[in-house]
Amino acid sequence: MKKTILILTTVLLTISSCSVSNNDNDDPIEVTLYHWNLINVSGGIAGVDNDFEVGDIVWNYDSFENLLHVENSNSDETIEDGLDSGVYEFSVFELNLNIYTLLDFDEFGEIYESETDDTVLIINQNSLSTGAASDGFLYTFKITTSTIEI
Repeated sequence: MKKTILILTTVLLTISSCSVSNNDNDDPIEVTLYHWNLINVSGGIAGVDNDFEVGDIVWNYDSFENLLHVENSNSDETIEDGLDSGVYEFSVFELNLNIYTLLDFDEFGEIYESETDDTVLIINQNSLSTGAASDGFLYTFKITTSTIEI
């Protein structure tokens, strides 16, 4: 149960895309943005294992609008790299202590934190709320943050 609460808390904090600190004065408000950097795609029928640099493919979640903004700078169409640049409908749901993602209203896979690094999240397309799938991809993300003042 503790692991489930930790995972759910991590996912919700990560995908909320920002946190606001307000001191009720005229000082600027500091906002922390969370960025999901795709660092590896593995699996599929061909058994791919593609690595990417942090910043090459970035997913930014807007939990207020339930949108996913993808910036994908990979120009090699032969390499599996997840989603193309664009904006997608996004949400998560929990079932049987597991958390799943929906992109454009289709289930995309189970999401969970790495067991060895709490700044790494994985979306597993072989694990769906309806049961096990095959030939899906594992998308591995490195979480980075940036801070802005508004």
